[in-house]
Amino acid sequence: MVEYWTRRAVPGAVVQADGRTAVTDANGVFSVEVPMGTVSVKVTHPQFHDYVTSMNITAQRPFNAGELTVQSRVRAL
Repeated sequence: MVEYWTRRAVPGAVVQADGRTAVTDANGVFSVEVPMGTVSVKVTHPQFHDYVTSMNITAQRPFNAGELTVQSRVRAL
């Protein structure tokens, strides 16, 4: 998990996927086991806008969701 503009890791984000929950580590990395099929994913963090997506998991093996990005709630003036 990284911030959209700076590409910095986002630690402490809560990731909910198919009723399971994980928290990103200091490097913005998380792991959660989900069943095959379409999975809804929601990421929340108090300093960032919520991120919601769905993924189609097609195999029962480790699935790399790639780099998810969130946008900061802080706006430059």
